[in-house]
Amino acid sequence: MNRAFPALACASLALITSLAVSTAGLAAAKKPAARPNAKSITCPFLANGRVSFDVPAKEGDLPKEIDFDYDAKAVNFSFRDGNLFLLAVDEGHPTRVRIMISAQLNKKSGAYEGQIFTDTGGNQLMLDNGPVRCTVEPY
Repeated sequence: MNRAFPALACASLALITSLAVSTAGLAAAKKPAARPNAKSITCPFLANGRVSFDVPAKEGDLPKEIDFDYDAKAVNFSFRDGNLFLLAVDEGHPTRVRIMISAQLNKKSGAYEGQIFTDTGGNQLMLDNGPVRCTVEPY
């Protein structure tokens, strides 16, 4: 009985060690890739419209400033896995949606292509909806 205990203990230790190593390997493999260097996104729309903003350094953060005809504040933003999404509202009237962009990466051109919805009206609604092609540039 004394000889079985050390063999069982060694086998148990080997099993626990292999599980710990494989679990650590899986955790490392599941970590998201590091965020790319700082980037700026520009989305021209219609004849003369343009939206541009900087990609936040940390995933989950919102763009701080949006260059648009009216003061707009980002309330939802995602830029990962070949998808771009931005939802921004009027800073003075947060129930008024000013910008919504939903676009997917075109691997051939490197641009994000999709749909844009904007409200460029002052006191009255002036809604536009159409295609958009956003480009991503490092600064």
